[in-house]
Amino acid sequence: MRSSKYSFFTPFLVHKADVLLDHNYIRIDWLSIIKGKSNFLNRSMDWCGFMAIVDIIVGVKNEEEYIERCIKSLLNQTLKDINILVIDGLSDDNTRDIVRRLMDEDKRIRLFENEDETISTGRNIGLNASQADYIAYLDGHAFVGEDWLETLYSSFRELEGKYHLGGVGSTYASPEDDTPFGKTVAYCVQTSFGGLGTSFTEEKEIHQVETVAFALYKRSILVNEGIIYDEKMTHCEDTDFNHQLRNKGYVLLKHPKALVYQYRRKNIGQFTGQMFKYGEGRYKLVDKYKETLKYYHLVPVFAIFYLLLVVIGLILFVFNQISLDHLILIFIPVFLYLIVDIIYTLIIMVRHGSLKHISALLIFPAIHIGYGIGFLKGLVVG
Repeated sequence: MRSSKYSFFTPFLVHKADVLLDHNYIRIDWLSIIKGKSNFLNRSMDWCGFMAIVDIIVGVKNEEEYIERCIKSLLNQTLKDINILVIDGLSDDNTRDIVRRLMDEDKRIRLFENEDETISTGRNIGLNASQADYIAYLDGHAFVGEDWLETLYSSFRELEGKYHLGGVGSTYASPEDDTPFGKTVAYCVQTSFGGLGTSFTEEKEIHQVETVAFALYKRSILVNEGIIYDEKMTHCEDTDFNHQLRNKGYVLLKHPKALVYQYRRKNIGQFTGQMFKYGEGRYKLVDKYKETLKYYHLVPVFAIFYLLLVVIGLILFVFNQISLDHLILIFIPVFLYLIVDIIYTLIIMVRHGSLKHISALLIFPAIHIGYGIGFLKGLVVG
């Protein structure tokens, strides 16, 4: 690594965080540092006296099952000049102990505490602490191949002359050891029927996108443009962050070979809850940036209203207020949806050669219903 003058003076949000030095948490009061009332900078040279090419921000909370594999996949990158900034959201399992042990083995790992526990706050803590040329991020329940970072970095360097480039992002992939349900979720969200226009969908070439996950950014651009994570965004924080860049005229690219292997929710209940929260987050984003609303975002919302109409139709039919013919007409969209659901489920089962993926029959409705209800909650509650 190459040494550099250490400085925390960036225009990012002011935070309080904990950083682990010699296995003891030391309180960093960013406001005191900026006002010159803290001697932390002199004490911190031991842990951040070297600037890497890339800092990877890893947000975690209770990730004891996955965090070691995540960090080791980063340590094994072909691009070695990195620091790993682990931002812990008050884990109450063995996550911190695992990170501490790995810190003893490799000094490129740093541990910070995120008292607010939200992803956006954690990312901003990492942005504040970083002194690297580039910043990337990864979730604690994901891991990457050894060339992931080099693929993003070399692509950024190669293409920044062609585009007004803001970031180069990754493509989701399913881990080999994920549960059958988790694999099926991954396959579902890669389809146009289940992707809802997100970065989960699968492509084969580098191309421009509206938003992207697990991206590499040039830190100087973020500093100069004042781009930070909106800490009110508990979900869709990446989309919000990327939209800020696009509003400044920057282009985002998605790389099909920069694979991130992410473990999915383990059952239909957890996954539906995740989609509900995603729907809430999408509404917050639309409320903030009206131009981000696309027609496919509203399809699940209309589906919820339609389901209410179906229930009303059934009640009216039971009380002889409408005829069977009218009830059948009301149910035609349900039949069409089920046909599409079955077709996409069969495609997944045939393509991946397993009957285990029959759970896609439930996963597609969970995506649409969970998201739709979440969006409606945001619309009603505000």
